[in-house]
Amino acid sequence: MPAPGRCYRYFPAALEGETLRHLLVGRQELLESLFDEADRASGSRTPRFFLLVGDRGAGKSHLMSLLCRRIRDELSDRVIPVDLAGEEYSMFRASDFFLRVLAGMGVETADVAALGEDSLVREAAVERIAASAGERQVVVFVENIHEVFSQMGRPEVRALRSVFQRADNLSVIASAPSLFPGVLDHEEPFYNFFRVFHLRELDCAGSKDLMRRVAEVDGNTAFIENFGDYEPGIEALWHLVGGNPGLVVRLYEILSQCGAGKVAEAFFRLADEQTPYYREVFRRLPGQRRLILDTILAAKTPLTPKDVAERARLNLATVNAQVRRLEAEGYVVSRPMKKRTTYEARDRLFRLWRALRRPAGRDRVFGLIGFLEAWHERPGAVDIPYRGTPGVMEGEALPDRTAAGRREDVLAALQEAGEEPDDPGRFVRLALDLAGEELLAGNRANGLSLIRAAYAHASRLDPATARRMTAGFLKRLARKGEVSAVGSAVREIIASGGTGWEGFLKLVADAVAIVEAKNTRLYYTRLQPEERAVVAGIVRAITGSEELGVGG
Repeated sequence: MPAPGRCYRYFPAALEGETLRHLLVGRQELLESLFDEADRASGSRTPRFFLLVGDRGAGKSHLMSLLCRRIRDELSDRVIPVDLAGEEYSMFRASDFFLRVLAGMGVETADVAALGEDSLVREAAVERIAASAGERQVVVFVENIHEVFSQMGRPEVRALRSVFQRADNLSVIASAPSLFPGVLDHEEPFYNFFRVFHLRELDCAGSKDLMRRVAEVDGNTAFIENFGDYEPGIEALWHLVGGNPGLVVRLYEILSQCGAGKVAEAFFRLADEQTPYYREVFRRLPGQRRLILDTILAAKTPLTPKDVAERARLNLATVNAQVRRLEAEGYVVSRPMKKRTTYEARDRLFRLWRALRRPAGRDRVFGLIGFLEAWHERPGAVDIPYRGTPGVMEGEALPDRTAAGRREDVLAALQEAGEEPDDPGRFVRLALDLAGEELLAGNRANGLSLIRAAYAHASRLDPATARRMTAGFLKRLARKGEVSAVGSAVREIIASGGTGWEGFLKLVADAVAIVEAKNTRLYYTRLQPEERAVVAGIVRAITGSEELGVGG
C-alpha cells in the first residue's frame, strides 16, 4: 500500500505509480490484456488501434496513465509511449497531431513546422517519427479523441487515417465517453477502425473496495476504522448512483464530510453537483433527440419506441431512428424481449437528477431513498429505547413465542395497551412479531388483524423508526420463503398504513409479483435500473435461488 497522500479525481497522471496501481479496481484484467497486446505488437510490427469507451469518471484516464507508465517501464527497448495532453484544444490538422507526437518523443520540430505547406509538414513529421523511433514501435495515447475529430475537418481526419493505414510503427490507444459519429457512421474515415473496449461500472463490492483504498491513500483512518458504520449507506447509495468510479470517489468524500448514515444528504449533494454537466448534455442534443431523451428520463418505467412516440407526440419512425442514435451515443440502452424492445437511461443518476426537477418524480426519489435506508439498515442499528431487545427492526429471526409458551403473554400485552398504548413503539413491535408468526403458521386472518392493529399506531412513531420496523418485519418473512405471507403482509400494510406506504413498499410488491408470476421480464418492463438489483435481492431472499434473478 502506498504512503498516505492525495487522491486526484481529475488528474491521475499527477499520482505516483504505486498509488495508481493501488487505486485500480475492477480494471486489472483489462490492463493486463492491453499491455500484452502492446507487447505483441512491438514484436510483430503490427499496429494496434484501441478505443476505451466509458462514461465520464469511468476510469479511462486512470487506466491509460497506468498502461503508459508500464509500457515505458517494461518495454522501453521496443516501444516509445507518447502521452498526449488530456485535452487537445489546438489540434485542427493531421499535421498538428504528428507534430505533437514528435514533441512527446522529445524530438525537435521547429524545422519541420517551418516547411510551410501543410501536406509537406505532415509527411515530414511522419518521416521524422519513423526515423527517430528506429526499430521501436510508437504507441500514442489520446484522451477524448472525439474532440480531436470534431476539431478537424473530414479531409484532415481522412489524412490521419491514411497515415495510420500505411505506417507499421504507429499504434493508438484512445478514449471517448461514448461511441461517436466519427467511428459510428459508415461514411466516416474511422468507421469500424478501432477495436472497442467498454469500461463497465463497478459492482457494489468493488465500489466499497475503491472507497477503502481511497481512504487509505488519503490517510483517513477514521473512515477505515468505522467502515462498518458507513457500509449500509454505501450499499443503499450504490443502487441510486451505480458504480462509476469517479462518482464512487466523490461519494467517499461527501460521506467523509457528512458522516455515516447520511444517505439522503450524500445523494442530494452528489446529484446537485452534476447539474452543470447534465444541463450541458441537454444543450448539446438537437431538438427531437433532446425531447426523446427527456421523455425516457421522466418515465416511471422503461419505454418502447411506441410509448415514446405517444408521449412525445412524434412519428414512430422518427423515434426509432433517434433512439438508436441516442443508444449509439451512450445516453440510453435497449432491452430486446422477443417482439418488444424497451429503452431506458444508461446513467441512472441522470434519470434521478431529472426526476428531482418534477414534483411527482421527487416523491418517487424520496420514497426510494427512504426504502433503501431502511432496507439496508444493519441488524445492530436499532433505536436506543429498544437496544438489546430482539425485534423486527433488526430483521432477525425472532424466538417462536408460541412454542415458548409466550403467545398468551404477547396477546395480553396488546390487549392491555388498549386503543392508545403508552408505548406505541413497543406495541407496534410486539404486534408485528406475533403477526409474522401467525402468517407463517398459516393463520392469515389473525396475522392480518395484528398488522392492522400495528399500523393503527405506527403513525405515532418517528417515520424512520416505522420504516425500519416495517423493513425488518418483511425481511424476516422473506427469509422464510413464504411469498404468500410476504404478499399478504405488504397488501395489508398499504391498506392499513395510509398515504406513503404504497410508494415505500413498491419494490417489495414488485418482487412478490415476479415470484408469483415467475416472470423475469418484469424486471425490464416495470423497474428502472436503480430498482432492479434491490428487487432481485428480495426475490433471491424469498426463493433461496438465482433462478428468478435479473436475466434469469
